[in-house]
Amino acid sequence: MDGSPYTLDQLTGFLAVVDEGSFSAAGRRLGRVQSAISYAVAQLEQALGTRLFDRSGKSPSLTTAGHRLAAEARLVVAQARELTECAAQLRGGIEPELRVVVDVAYPQERLLALCTAFRDRFPMTMLRLELGLLGDAVDAVLRGDADLGACNLVGASPAELALTYLGSVHIVPVCAAAHPLATLPAPQRSAVLAQHTQIVHSERSGPRTADQGVIAARTWRVTDLGAKAELIRRGVGWGSLPDSFAAPYLARGELVRLLPERWPSAGHEVWIHAAVRKEHTLGAAGQWFRDELRLDGAENAGGANVQVMDARPAGNDRLRQAKVTRRAAGRPAARARGGRARA
Repeated sequence: MDGSPYTLDQLTGFLAVVDEGSFSAAGRRLGRVQSAISYAVAQLEQALGTRLFDRSGKSPSLTTAGHRLAAEARLVVAQARELTECAAQLRGGIEPELRVVVDVAYPQERLLALCTAFRDRFPMTMLRLELGLLGDAVDAVLRGDADLGACNLVGASPAELALTYLGSVHIVPVCAAAHPLATLPAPQRSAVLAQHTQIVHSERSGPRTADQGVIAARTWRVTDLGAKAELIRRGVGWGSLPDSFAAPYLARGELVRLLPERWPSAGHEVWIHAAVRKEHTLGAAGQWFRDELRLDGAENAGGANVQVMDARPAGNDRLRQAKVTRRAAGRPAARARGGRARA
């Protein structure tokens, strides 16, 4: 090895010979004369200090070293191609990385399908995805730990955020099929529900203040939605789950829907907003992700900003709709803030 650098062009010529089986065929593939390919491979062999091909036969065949170095050469060429594509995306305003935080109430199957489509649409953009509850998701955006959030905002909307309405989901109360509440006729009285342990999904950060939908005297608090669902399924207590998350359990007969008195029959409606710091501008990948987060039936908010003027709690498990000033009418406002846990 003489220490001279090898080039991407030499590696490309080498791999073309490997793939096509001859120097002439490699030249035709690359649109170059055979002598240019032969010279490039010879220069590469000199730079690496080893023979890549045995040329004693009718067609060149890889040496032992050639087999090993061909695999390494493919990695180098692939990385160079990725470098070129990444630079092109950056010139086009596509982020090299996108950090997204999504409220756990957002339908998981839809989110996973969106991520798969994102990979196909922006293969060079790295995605960092986090799930959070209520203020956890909002705080991640406010701190700058996330570029984009799909959040269940409650109360006065932080002035630093630009919001876009994405749609709503429903949170439904359930219990295990073998739980004592499962045999009670609907509607179940709140006084009866309050006597049974309620499994509550709590935020990981911040002080716990007013809860949403918590009526039981005894509560178990968890910070993971899957753990909450499993505890309910095992009959430890009852609680509420996003309707899309609860659907498979209900279909298998493992969980039973509860219909508490004075609760909406479809469950509590949770509004989801896309949240971005006003000082931060989403690139092409972030804008696409935000638009694709929109739930079925939601109006296209077109980037409408929401500013909540006033919101006050109207009970332990129900929240009064906030007054709102918005660019486009007819979309729900963020709800009253203060809830640190979801029943």
